[in-house]
Amino acid sequence: MNKSKQAELTIDDIAKRRVPCLIAYLNPFRMVEAETLTSWDATITQINEHSWDYAALHEMVGGLDVGLVAPYHLVVARDGALALPPIEGLRSDQNAVEFFNRCLAALLIGGIYCEAITPDGLDLGSIIDWKYVRSHRYGFAAPNRFHEQIRYGKASAIEAIALYRPRTVAFDALQSAMATGLEVLNLIPALRGEYLLKGTTGVARRDWGAALANLWIAVEQLVSEIWTREVVKPTLADDPSKARRNQLADTRTWTVSARLELLSQKKMLPADTFTALSKARKARNDLSHEGKHPSEKDAYSAYEGVCGLLTVALGGKRPALFDLDLTNHSLSDPFAPAKSLAGEPEFWMEIPKLPGELELERAEAKLRTTRRE
Repeated sequence: MNKSKQAELTIDDIAKRRVPCLIAYLNPFRMVEAETLTSWDATITQINEHSWDYAALHEMVGGLDVGLVAPYHLVVARDGALALPPIEGLRSDQNAVEFFNRCLAALLIGGIYCEAITPDGLDLGSIIDWKYVRSHRYGFAAPNRFHEQIRYGKASAIEAIALYRPRTVAFDALQSAMATGLEVLNLIPALRGEYLLKGTTGVARRDWGAALANLWIAVEQLVSEIWTREVVKPTLADDPSKARRNQLADTRTWTVSARLELLSQKKMLPADTFTALSKARKARNDLSHEGKHPSEKDAYSAYEGVCGLLTVALGGKRPALFDLDLTNHSLSDPFAPAKSLAGEPEFWMEIPKLPGELELERAEAKLRTTRRE
């Protein structure tokens, strides 16, 4: 009797076929496309019958260089899953989340909108045969639950409709954006991309407090970088004494506001950037000291200020981030007038009625008809 093929596999064989990994997801959801893969095409019938190609969602598209020691990369799957090796330094949720967010921040700076993750956005899984990215233990964040359902072929039609003509992103575009973003982050060591990412996420999610708080951290980091380059280093080149160094590093004397004022006086900071940062600084102080919640304008002032500082820190170069239309990815204001839909609905689904709701709707429709007459 012949032994089965599975029984013949050695421990080493199994270790090569199933490699453990940490997983997060691109959010908002996008399908990753590449020339080596057949284009994704889920029909409405497949959506209704839960018969879409779930295996294709697990397919490995390629690996992105994110600065890890060779041969490690950030592996990307068809459904936007991002996988990192559980190497030393990434074996705590905080470290893993921070590294994922740095990568996501690089994509954002490179011109691909994505949002920050938190510890509940981590999955544990494995790469199978270097073909598929499989999750075994899912995080509890909404994107993780969504991917769990579509990967198991169990998502309801309401959730699975996202698989029908989804937004896509080319793997080549991810490569280009990642390289660009990491170059920027490496050029500005003081800037921790995670705070820029979280702040931008806050703007898109209409969470003005989180947006302002995180973006102001990015402001202080960028100001520190520009201050060191434009003031400290030139000054110390003429007077390298310890007293001079300590005086310039004294944050009690050289507060962020004082540094911004000096940089503005020396024409190193555009006037519109200085104005935006002044508004954001006051709102940030009100938030920190009085708990006063910032407004939408306050959050956007901080965002505009960060963009201006980032341009100065890059010597006038504009990252692709500035060309992103955040409104294309933002939550809509629930109190704004409803916008009419363009075109006619292609598909529809009956909504179950609550007791008395049908009678109420008929009465409302009759009232509208009467008013028009």
